[in-house]
Amino acid sequence: MPTRDELDLRNSVREQARDRCEYCQIRQDQDAYYEFHLEHITARQHGGRTEETNLAWSCHHCNLHKGPNLTGIDPRTNEITPLFNPRRDRWEKHFRWDGPILVGRTATGRTTIAVLQINNDDRVELRQVLIDQGLFPPKPVAGRPKKPRRST
Repeated sequence: MPTRDELDLRNSVREQARDRCEYCQIRQDQDAYYEFHLEHITARQHGGRTEETNLAWSCHHCNLHKGPNLTGIDPRTNEITPLFNPRRDRWEKHFRWDGPILVGRTATGRTTIAVLQINNDDRVELRQVLIDQGLFPPKPVAGRPKKPRRST
C-alpha cells in the first residue's frame, strides 16, 4: 500500500501533467486499457531519484518503450541524441501535431518519437478517433509549467 507521501507525489505529478502523458499528450481517460505510470525520467538504475524533478506522467505505451533510455539515435542524422525531458524541455519546442501524427521539430523530438514509437499504427488510429470526436490534440496552456517541488 502506498504511503501518503507517495500518493501526494503521484497526484502532484499527474496534476502538473494535466492528466496527460507528458510524451504523447493522450489523457488517461482516452487510453482505457492501461493505467498511466509515474515514470522515472532518469531510471533508478542510472541513479535517478524518486522525486518530482525526476518523475513524469506517462501512458503505458510511452513508458514501456522508453524504458531506462536517456538517449536514442536521431533518425535523420544518425547521431546519439538525448530524449525529451518533461521537467527540463518545453514540449512545443520539440514537437508539433500534423493531424494524428506527432512530428519532431528538433533532433530530441525526432529521437523521442522514434524510441517511444509514438507514431505506431495503433496510437495514430486512437488519436485519429479522438480528433474525429473533437477531443484531440490538447489545447496549449499559456506559460511555462510550474516548477516541481523537491521531495524531502
